Amino acid sequence: MTNRKSEHMTNQTKQETTIQDQYKKYARPMIIRSVFQSIMHMADKLIAALFIGESALVATTLVSPLMFFVAALSTFFISGLAAYVGLLIGRNKVDKANHISSGILLIMAVLGTLLAIPCILFPEALSAFLGARGTFLTLSTDYLFIFAFSFPLMLVGKGLDALILNDGSPEFSFRINMITTLMNIGLNAFAVIVLGWGIQGLALATVISSAYQLLCGLYYFAFRSKVIHLKSPSFHIPTVIRIAFNGFSDFVMMIVEAVMVFVINKAFVTYLTPAHFEAYAAVSIFMVIFYSLYMGAPMGLQPMFSQMMGRKDFQQLLDLLKFSVKRTQTIGAVAYVLLIPLMPHLLKLFVDSPQALGYGQTLYVTMGAATLLINLPLQASIFYTAINRPLESAGISVIRTLVLVPPLVYTFIATTGIWGLALGNALTDMIMIGLVLAWMAKHPLGSLQVAD
Repeated sequence: MTNRKSEHMTNQTKQETTIQDQYKKYARPMIIRSVFQSIMHMADKLIAALFIGESALVATTLVSPLMFFVAALSTFFISGLAAYVGLLIGRNKVDKANHISSGILLIMAVLGTLLAIPCILFPEALSAFLGARGTFLTLSTDYLFIFAFSFPLMLVGKGLDALILNDGSPEFSFRINMITTLMNIGLNAFAVIVLGWGIQGLALATVISSAYQLLCGLYYFAFRSKVIHLKSPSFHIPTVIRIAFNGFSDFVMMIVEAVMVFVINKAFVTYLTPAHFEAYAAVSIFMVIFYSLYMGAPMGLQPMFSQMMGRKDFQQLLDLLKFSVKRTQTIGAVAYVLLIPLMPHLLKLFVDSPQALGYGQTLYVTMGAATLLINLPLQASIFYTAINRPLESAGISVIRTLVLVPPLVYTFIATTGIWGLALGNALTDMIMIGLVLAWMAKHPLGSLQVAD
């Protein structure tokens, strides 16, 4: 009896070690990369605010729903392809994964081009539709026109990056993304500060860094790939639809995110002041850090989630998800508390008026606390995509970001002012935590069916 108990404890310790090793290898680099990119994104915004003006910060915020839309369309294939390839590798169907991967990359190149064309031809009309007026309209138009050229480069580059992760090379992906991010911020500084190209320089830096990431991905598959290889493309329509359907959940998440941002922007414009909106634009930069943390972990673990589902390692799959949620929740709470005393000084980098600074501090304390609640719903949504169950993922995204957030946040802002943003989001995520836990208890992983 003692030997059996000892053996059980040894096996449990080995499993916990394996989970920690998987988290360390796949999740940690993606978290560091995502948070680092968020910090560099802050630096981009800081360059815009200091050397172009606060109007540039607001202009890029106004254009952001369109960027969400473009990202949403791309996830049809990026997320779907990554999860499907991981599933096929887990089922030892590597040759099928290779051919379909090449076909999807070509589709993404065409999609990126089609998305860029209207933004290049009609940037002013699109900027006006998103709410830009006056100086904001001019800046948004200039930014969007050049930024659109990055769409095909970005989509194919990100598709290659997803395949690199599934090929078992998170270290290579980490290095390239870190270099790309540093290149982007360096080019931003050079274009804006040295050359004086303004907001157009910000957009051009993104185009150049996106091209670099694409070239690095092509280099990897030409000389360094292990399991996945780019071969003659396959366009088997049912398989393409299968991949797009699996990516549908992330597509929905991004689309409704765009709708949510649009509604929140409208609520701020309707019920609050320009100082409120400036504070909101500044604080949103810091909120991205928490989203990067919570999304980075499951995105990094996607190859493990997909392959475990393919092998039917259900218990280890669930244990890995639980470990990821607990670890990131702890990190997020610590980061939130540590940033509170620093926030008055950080906000001064982006806004000048004392009124906007006061609003910004209030928004960080309230929104930061509310953002801690989004961890489980966000990770669960990405998790279900990774295990090739897009309907659950889409359901989480739609209920949270389309059904609950817009009406609750809009109503709370209209009735309680600046506190409404946090109140609406907090109530939404408390509801979502209950729904996600109830669904997972009623539908255990072993009962879920996933076909090739």
